[in-house]
Amino acid sequence: MDIFSYNLDIKPDSLWYYVDTTAEAKANFVYLHELGHFKAGEKYFTIRQGLDSFLIKMTLSGGGILEYNGQTQKIGAGQFFWIDCANWQHYRTDPEIGHWDVVWVHFSGPTAAAYYEAYKEMFDGATIGKLPLDSPMGMLMDMLLNRFPLSEKKSFFEADILNSGVLTQLMIACISAAQSSTEAVHIPPVVQEIRSYLNINYDQRITLDGLAHEFNLDSHYLQKLFKRYINQSPATYVIHLRMAQAKTLLRTTSQPVSEIASRVGMDNVSHFTRTFKKLEGLTPVQYRKFWNVV
Repeated sequence: MDIFSYNLDIKPDSLWYYVDTTAEAKANFVYLHELGHFKAGEKYFTIRQGLDSFLIKMTLSGGGILEYNGQTQKIGAGQFFWIDCANWQHYRTDPEIGHWDVVWVHFSGPTAAAYYEAYKEMFDGATIGKLPLDSPMGMLMDMLLNRFPLSEKKSFFEADILNSGVLTQLMIACISAAQSSTEAVHIPPVVQEIRSYLNINYDQRITLDGLAHEFNLDSHYLQKLFKRYINQSPATYVIHLRMAQAKTLLRTTSQPVSEIASRVGMDNVSHFTRTFKKLEGLTPVQYRKFWNVV
């Protein structure tokens, strides 16, 4: 039985796009139904069942509540959910917070169900995930939203192919986030503590000796232990944290490159630029131009 009830309590500057998709794309690719960025108020909710699509919804700020598959869970900033909209669902703004800033996509396609099953298996049936700091999900959501309205220079089918590519990356990012959450259970507590410390203090001057002193460990042992479970040395891990934050700042602000370098803990702008280009294949200025940030 199909069910659909909602209250669209969103601010006027919210975004909501419906997507026309070619029959060829629907037959062969994952494809968009609709997507948006909702700045929802306290009365926002949706109750639904029987929709032939999947929904990925990511919280930017505020909070929501999801009832799905017999569970009621809160979704805070930095968390997301992925659900099958054929099943009964009820999601709404958390009344204790009063607002919920979210980006979301509804989509379908021949391979979507297989990716969703892989996600559920990785999460052992759970629905809500927490994004790792270096997750590309926010960037991918932005890429989809920034593609609308569509450029007249692209055919509809070409646009469908590009959207499908980003959607596939988005599903993979969800699965990767689930994998990270699952692996965290098996990581020794001291390694989780070190990683949490680096996640918070990546913009500070961090040395291996200082880290060893902070956690009362031998520096060589700490490095070996961290690399065993995280697959990176502490120094490499910090670099990736810094570059992830730098990319966000380059995409979303007009701050000078020198200021961004300082904000992520790298006062030497030349070193920052070289490191950024080595990892991204573009200089910070080139990366910013790609995202059309003035």
